[in-house]
Amino acid sequence: MAFVACYRKECRMPEYAPIDLSASVENLLLEADELGLGAVWLGIAPLRDRMDKVREVISIPEELEAFAIIPCGYPVQIKNQQNHYEKERVHFVE
Repeated sequence: MAFVACYRKECRMPEYAPIDLSASVENLLLEADELGLGAVWLGIAPLRDRMDKVREVISIPEELEAFAIIPCGYPVQIKNQQNHYEKERVHFVE
């Protein structure tokens, strides 16, 4: 299964579409993980050749633009999350 995040070309504030969709895709990824699914964010926008190819392959209507593809499925192997936090790389400036 895969989701394709799209936005309307003629929306009220198109400059916010990437911000809104980024938040939506992140929420989708978090929920997929909560459900035990594996998922990955495959970026399409703003690369016109990718956006056009996705439109062609899955017949996206002309009034929409493809932003990202998010394939989801049950992972063959479940890996524990790793902690990549390195305290010495964090700096605070007043």
